[in-house]
Amino acid sequence: MFVDCFELSKLALKFQTQNKGPGLLWNEITALSREPGVIDLGQGYPDFGASSIAKQHAKRAISSDEKTLTGAVIDPRANQYAPIPGSTDLLEAVERYYKETTTSDRGDSDAILIDCERDKALVTTSATEALYVIFRALLDRGDEVMTCSPFFPWYLAHATVTESTLIDVPLVAEDGFVLTEEMLDLAWEKSEKKVKIFVHCSPHNPTGHVSSEAELKAIANFCRRNNVVALADEVYERTTFFTNKPHLRLRDYLPERTVTIGTASKLFNLSGWRIGWIYGNRKLIDSCNTFHSYASFSSPTPLQAGVAEALNSICDEREREKKKRAVWPDENAQILQENATILAEALTSSGCKVYPCEGGFFLVASVKNIKSIQGDAVKYCKKLAREGALVSAVPLTPFYNPDNGDSNPTDLVRFAICKRRETILEAARRIKEFPL
Repeated sequence: MFVDCFELSKLALKFQTQNKGPGLLWNEITALSREPGVIDLGQGYPDFGASSIAKQHAKRAISSDEKTLTGAVIDPRANQYAPIPGSTDLLEAVERYYKETTTSDRGDSDAILIDCERDKALVTTSATEALYVIFRALLDRGDEVMTCSPFFPWYLAHATVTESTLIDVPLVAEDGFVLTEEMLDLAWEKSEKKVKIFVHCSPHNPTGHVSSEAELKAIANFCRRNNVVALADEVYERTTFFTNKPHLRLRDYLPERTVTIGTASKLFNLSGWRIGWIYGNRKLIDSCNTFHSYASFSSPTPLQAGVAEALNSICDEREREKKKRAVWPDENAQILQENATILAEALTSSGCKVYPCEGGFFLVASVKNIKSIQGDAVKYCKKLAREGALVSAVPLTPFYNPDNGDSNPTDLVRFAICKRRETILEAARRIKEFPL
């Protein structure tokens, strides 16, 4: 007889409980995307547009520990451990990127300039690890984390790891997912007044909302008034769709309290490289580095070389073309905007209500009016992937706090638009041809 001799920690058991809810649903839905003939619009990985500059320089770095024609070896450590905080080239490139793409005519310009001198970078093995080490560095048991809902599910996971509580600020689809200072204050009043971090994502995953100046000022006021650190998850910052709604960095309005996360996964369409970074106050970064060293130790050395070159190329382009905006859309942004338009038209014609998509990798629609699935997003996603259209998408159920129970919306679905044009066109054709 088999005897189970392993006794899991209380935290592991808590995760098992969580995974039986939203986690189990996520695994079930994403598994459908791997079925034969299914078009995957569920997971947000781009299948085009990977930075050629980054790839070329990474290839060169990988080979630089080999002997040249003269018998010399350029870098014998090219494929060995990188320094724990990151390679010098990438750290300098990250710092250059944030300093040279900061707009000093917004917010408190003097504070921004001072902050640039006080801040530093840390390279992490993905933005996911960046989130983890920031939570570890700032949170103790019983603390609270505040964010807008729906939210990237890892915010809740990392809050659980740190034995802190997630306080969510519900965004309303019919209001365009816009955040107000009154909404922040209401969430604060419902909390235990132990909020240490406010996590802000713009362009927003999953809704595609791009924060306005008024929203960023509201966050800045809230954080200053309540002694809260702002964690700016701005991984989609160069994927905005409208000139009248550019990406604005939270650090430009709250320089003394903001720590920013970026990643090559979204900035350069290199999600498999797992190269991310943090940029912020030196004291916090040094603490994050300690946890980073215990988690992944260091990030892939030759890939750091490629990302460094790609970041520098953005700054060089800005200098050549005298860009006026701090962060301008990359060359893939227009493709994604057109993808969103194509998919939105197909979804609307099939009975869905599509909400405005201003940036990022995703489009959100309501299936409330589709009677065959009783307006239920989970049923919609299962049926869409299994019958007729064979297109996978994900319900927003895992993007809400399960502790809220029945108050969470049940009709919202997320579609990934970061795919080749032919993929989006085929998905749109199927959705129109096989409406549910």
